[in-house]
Amino acid sequence: MKLNQILIPFVALLFVCFASIAEAQTLSKSEKKILKKELKAYKKNPEDYAMMKEKTKTKIQELNDEIASLKVKLAASNKETQTLADKYAGLEMQYTKLKKSCVTSELPAGTVYQVQMGYYEYLDLMSFNSKLKSVKAEEVDGGKRYIIGYFEDMMDAVQFSNDIKSIGIKDAFVTEYIDGTRNMKFDALKSISK
Repeated sequence: MKLNQILIPFVALLFVCFASIAEAQTLSKSEKKILKKELKAYKKNPEDYAMMKEKTKTKIQELNDEIASLKVKLAASNKETQTLADKYAGLEMQYTKLKKSCVTSELPAGTVYQVQMGYYEYLDLMSFNSKLKSVKAEEVDGGKRYIIGYFEDMMDAVQFSNDIKSIGIKDAFVTEYIDGTRNMKFDALKSISK
C-alpha cells in the first residue's frame, strides 16, 4: 500500500512533467527511450527518486542563493556606474566651462567683432602674436589697469612696450607678476640697467 501511495503521485508528477515537456519541445525517439528507462528505474527504487528530488531542491536553493548574490553585486555595480556617470557629467560641465573661459587667438565660428587699434605701415607687431593671447582689466583703487599679453622674457616685454608707446599709448610700461601676483616694486628700467 505504501508503494502505491508513493508511486501514484510520482507517476502523476511525471505525467505532468512529460505533458509540459511535450508542449515545450518534441522529444526524439532516443530521448523518449532514455526517459522511459529512467522512469522504470524510479518505479523499482522510489528511494532513488526521493534522493534525486532532495538533490534537485538543494541545487535549486544553491542556484537561487547565487542569483541573489549576483543581484546584490549587480545593484552595487549599477550604483557605482551611476556614481561614475554623475562624476563624468560634472567633469564634462567643468570642461565645457573651462573651454569657454580659455583665451585663444583663434576666432570662433559665426559672427564675431574685434576692435582695431590702428593701422600702421611701418610698425610690425607680428612677432608678438603668440604672446598677445589675452587682454585683461584689473580694477585697482577705483580705476582700471589694462594688461595685454604676457611674456616670459623681460626684453620681449620691453620691446613690445616700446612699440606700443610709438603708436601713441604713452603710459605703457612692463610689469612683473610672480605666481599670479603683481610685484609692485618691480621696475623694468632698473632691471635692464643691472
